[in-house]
Amino acid sequence: MKEKNTLTTRDELKTYFEIGDQPTENQFAELIDSYAHLSEFNFGLSIRPSGKTSFKYYHFYKADDVMNSGAGHKIVESLPEISPEKIEGYSHILSRCVYYKNLDVKLVGEIDIENHQPKIIIERYKQRKRMQSGYVKPAGFYKEKMADAKRWNRKSEYSIEKNETTIDIEPIHYFRPHADYKEFLPSGSVNKPDSFKYIKHRKPFAVAQAILEININGIIYRSRPVGMKIILGSSGKHDAINFVFD
Repeated sequence: MKEKNTLTTRDELKTYFEIGDQPTENQFAELIDSYAHLSEFNFGLSIRPSGKTSFKYYHFYKADDVMNSGAGHKIVESLPEISPEKIEGYSHILSRCVYYKNLDVKLVGEIDIENHQPKIIIERYKQRKRMQSGYVKPAGFYKEKMADAKRWNRKSEYSIEKNETTIDIEPIHYFRPHADYKEFLPSGSVNKPDSFKYIKHRKPFAVAQAILEININGIIYRSRPVGMKIILGSSGKHDAINFVFD
């Protein structure tokens, strides 16, 4: 008689279902009990701002013809001693050092890095938009196409190689520039009466969410999203871009 709480190996389970076999009720029960049901496989994401502050120097540009430029602005990483280069169709409006927090990420649950191939997916909140075809795309969270994200120096997914790690999303790229740093707004936002712009301390913010994605036997599963506000550090030169989580 099989000892209680002893797992049946895969090879032994297979012998129950060979041609001509008539599996018993107990053998079916062993098969079911040998695998975790998805509802029992509790996995998720713990994410918070890093205690360490990073900084980079950027040149900010605005398109001379925003509506027909294809990209209304450009943000170019540089060094303080390097003058901003001329970019055809764009005007340089600001250069400065930007301080910001990274994200400390911890995977929750029995995640096997090699087998589950975890990724962090970043979805940006986008306002309601009427497309050229006439279709009205509702407001909501959307994962950017890889090519679109790259054009704006963002990434829409990050492969995770450890259960605890730090990722740098360079949060300045979630804003569109203005000659006054305090007046930066969320990238892709449209100015209208019901649009969000500032937290109560009048710091501009962008809205996004992070999701843990894992692969189980070729099927993709996603955790519940972790909502976050990316808040521009605009109260002083060393005020870092930070994150607030729902």
